[in-house]
Amino acid sequence: MIKVPLKIKLFYGLGMASIGIKNGLFQLFLFFYFSQVLGLDPELAGLSSLVALGFDAISDPLVGLISDKWQSKKWGRRHPFMFVSALPFGLFIWLLFTPPEGLDQTGLFLWLTSFAILVRVSLTLFNVPYISLGAELSTDYKERTSITAFRMMFTTLFPVIVMIAGYVFYFVPTEEYSNGLLNKAAYPTFALLCGLLIVLIILVSTWGTRETIPHLPQASAHQNQLTSRQLLSSLGTAFKMLSFRSLVFFNMLMYVGLGVGVIFTPYYCAYYFGLSTQDMAVLPISSAVGGFLSLIIAPSLGDKIGKKWTTVMGALITGSCFALPFILRMLGLFPENGTATILPIYVLTLIGAYTALVMVLSLIPSMMADVVDEFELKTGNRQEGLFFSMVSFAYKMTTGVGTFIAGLLLAWIEFPKQTDVADVAQSAIDGLGWVGGPITLSIFVLSVFFILPYPISKARFQEIREGLKNDKG
Repeated sequence: MIKVPLKIKLFYGLGMASIGIKNGLFQLFLFFYFSQVLGLDPELAGLSSLVALGFDAISDPLVGLISDKWQSKKWGRRHPFMFVSALPFGLFIWLLFTPPEGLDQTGLFLWLTSFAILVRVSLTLFNVPYISLGAELSTDYKERTSITAFRMMFTTLFPVIVMIAGYVFYFVPTEEYSNGLLNKAAYPTFALLCGLLIVLIILVSTWGTRETIPHLPQASAHQNQLTSRQLLSSLGTAFKMLSFRSLVFFNMLMYVGLGVGVIFTPYYCAYYFGLSTQDMAVLPISSAVGGFLSLIIAPSLGDKIGKKWTTVMGALITGSCFALPFILRMLGLFPENGTATILPIYVLTLIGAYTALVMVLSLIPSMMADVVDEFELKTGNRQEGLFFSMVSFAYKMTTGVGTFIAGLLLAWIEFPKQTDVADVAQSAIDGLGWVGGPITLSIFVLSVFFILPYPISKARFQEIREGLKNDKG
């Protein structure tokens, strides 16, 4: 299939909204909930995510391998896993935010770790086949970016409504809690809403794309005969390819930078910029606007100047815009807390950051689909599931390595637990500025050095597609 109908793009893209809701919960609320509200040491909260990431290192390629080999004339290779994932994904999301009362540090750590693993395994059941499906929908250079741009638009647009609802209706400031995010009772009910929405979205998206199944690639007879060990050896072959290696490491570092930044967002808003929860409800709009703008920009720009150079530009803009308010504050050039201009200026910088970020995150899967083509030309096997399991694994580094680093950084700046804004030492607040500014910018700049060697230009892509046609002809 070259051109994909708009209806299919919309149903397919909708599925990513479920992951966007999970992202909002994990990145904006989970770390803050367990460390600041429940009192878990930030180092343990970060370690929990790192432990869960170890399970991802096994589950992601395993699900990719199994879905690559799966055979079903009626449901294809990807849809069965997507359907099965819906209920456990939503259920475990809710349970994660409902720990029993009276747990000590060990109990909180075990609860967080256990249910984080269960959430991430059920996420893998959906995400790896889902993003693999996106690569199979079209063989066109530009259309692949359009498909992933729709996907990223949904993950930024739809969850914004849910996150705003959380700030406005659940985490409302009270006499007891001037910062509504410190209200422990709000988290389980909000997580229940998110879990129900996740189940519904996955089921609708999977059902809505079922008509594409007859047109999707099927596992070859040779591929079905391969053992798991032989299939895993394909991953070693893939890592010998410069295109795969550079894209994976770039992707991982981008997600680590994003993980550190987003997990710190509640700290930045409440403690560094002095924003209220009502102000915080405005901030997700920036990602929605960025997602919509990237839908327009990413396919055309990637086609005109190439996916690699669009990605390089996007990564640098992302890091610069995220860091700009903090660097300006450190230089004495940013508005003081409490002034009317601080919120609109901060939102404008976030719109720039998210537009560039979503553009990059739209291009990465499109580029990986091109790498899958190159691999097929080299080996004769087509293994989207295996390749995109690495994309999924890199994404999970947002809440894995990113959360672990965030915990270490909070300990480094000696940020206190369960403390009101007025009682936090200025040295700790200044430390937030260093994390949000120079450290965040450095991570995104470093990521660029990994993508620069990526060798698949538009011309090279056309050579690969021509080679595949000749092989099949």
